[in-house]
Amino acid sequence: MFKLKSRKALIATTIAAAIVAGSSTALAGITTPASTLNSNLKVAYNYAWLGDATSQYNCLAYALGNYSSWVWPWGSSNPTSSQVDTYLYNKGYKYGQGMDSQNVAFYEIISYGTSSSIGHFGRFADTVNGTTYSNAKWGQLELLQHQGWSPYTSNGVYGDAYRKYAKQ
Repeated sequence: MFKLKSRKALIATTIAAAIVAGSSTALAGITTPASTLNSNLKVAYNYAWLGDATSQYNCLAYALGNYSSWVWPWGSSNPTSSQVDTYLYNKGYKYGQGMDSQNVAFYEIISYGTSSSIGHFGRFADTVNGTTYSNAKWGQLELLQHQGWSPYTSNGVYGDAYRKYAKQ
């Protein structure tokens, strides 16, 4: 799909420029209104476009490296964190204790929500000059990169980062 390592400087620059400029006009490819994206972010314009809006795949599929199908094994419900732990364990990932920023390079997948309702997933992208970046597919919306690994408001659609997972 894309090569993050070759684009990380461009992406970091795009995020920084968008935050400073306060405008989504610097972000090519985004069709979702900035107000929709910003209403769910702790910091407005903390996003850079990585992929077009599509219903081809969703956040969990992306987190698992699948760009061709929608993956949500819990039907129309959001799973509990325990259900997510079991599902991801069966996919080769283990829940990591503590949500601190240490050793983020060790982790791959991030779940967002609460213990009773996980509604979103993302991936750690990279750490550049001490700044961590995460990527997430916003449902049927765009694939975006964010500065930080917990970019969403706690009262928004996705919520705060809840757990992180590493390969077993």
